[in-house]
Amino acid sequence: MKRVTQRTLLSTAIALATFQAHGAGFQISEHSASGLGRAFAGEAAIADNAAVAVRNPAAMTMFDAAQVSGGLSFIQPDVDAKVSDASLNGTTLGADEHSDVAPDALVPNFHYVRPLNDKMAVGFSTFSNFGLSTEYPTDSPAGAIGGQTELLTVDFNANLAYEVSDQLSLGVGLNAVYADAELKRQKGILSSGFVLGGSATDEISYLAGDGWGFGWNAGALWQFNENNRVGASYRSKVDITLEGDYRGTSATGTVAGELELNLPDIFEFSGFHKLGEQWAVHYSAMRIGWSSFQELRATSSQCLSLSGQGVCLQKDEKWENTWRYSLGATYYLNDKWELRAGYAKDESPVPDAHRTLSIPDTERDWYSLGATYYATDNLSIDAGFAYLSGDDVNGTESENLPGGAVASYDFTAGGDAYIYALSANYTF
Repeated sequence: MKRVTQRTLLSTAIALATFQAHGAGFQISEHSASGLGRAFAGEAAIADNAAVAVRNPAAMTMFDAAQVSGGLSFIQPDVDAKVSDASLNGTTLGADEHSDVAPDALVPNFHYVRPLNDKMAVGFSTFSNFGLSTEYPTDSPAGAIGGQTELLTVDFNANLAYEVSDQLSLGVGLNAVYADAELKRQKGILSSGFVLGGSATDEISYLAGDGWGFGWNAGALWQFNENNRVGASYRSKVDITLEGDYRGTSATGTVAGELELNLPDIFEFSGFHKLGEQWAVHYSAMRIGWSSFQELRATSSQCLSLSGQGVCLQKDEKWENTWRYSLGATYYLNDKWELRAGYAKDESPVPDAHRTLSIPDTERDWYSLGATYYATDNLSIDAGFAYLSGDDVNGTESENLPGGAVASYDFTAGGDAYIYALSANYTF
């Protein structure tokens, strides 16, 4: 019966870290410093450096020379989590409050675009669209739902663009996505003698694995004239099977297991309009297909749980599709400097009915500033900053345990994030 305890609480624990991602859900968007400085408003239409290939491959036809772009984003979350009452059968056994549970992170990116002739261009990018990381103390009373979690994804994206006419360009691409995940959980209040026994710091589960998934992307760019254009792009969903090791009470010892990770598709529409010599406005509407994330399910032939033979853990998520809206402006100060700013609203994919301790996700507001300095005719430097604000959320989550016992957690979670980015662009 103890196997059921571990399976149920572990499955809720995996999803807890989604709150620590830097967009809604566990999406990250740090593919360029210039984009960050405008809250990624207009990304499928602006084409001010090679990073545009990530958001719209069709825009590569706007380059008349080869360009390489690379940079780093430093993400500094400020996330707090508080479990005010961790109880079993109504008896409080602990409380938990921690600051900065999401560690800082560096996210690199690299892009290359090369025109083949006056009609065609190719490009290659490597970046990350999704990721998360959390670290709770091993002696936390909420160790069964806190612990340590990390998910890393890297996208390798090759693109081809063709200029159909002076107004219309089309682009397509192929994506190979690598994912690596690790999860550790401790007993916490489940070390109570009538549940699991032992110490609160005892490990009750370990899951680690990696894998590859493949997808595609496409885009279109329509130029009304040299100062006005719109773009639309689509990036397919990617299903990844993480293969690795699972260790916990729903299995005997360490066993080989699999966990399915479903990354959502993304549709974006953007516009760019230059207003006179010094001002431009740009905007984007992005739809993220989070409805593909319906459950967490890990399997192994050597696992046994209430979900059946071969199931190590399973939890319904039932996320919903969301929209991200952004608006920005660029000021062309002189031949050497461009200044920009932007605002974005990220919707949460978690329905109110499913907002629990395991997924206390909330909407985010982005406030961004940035600049570009043209050092030479060939070299430019981009810098960007964004402040992400998220509301606090409150709730209670309960789990039924063997023998009629009930574990309950009253929680508050919330946090902000600061993102700093620097990129260099060189034209050959």
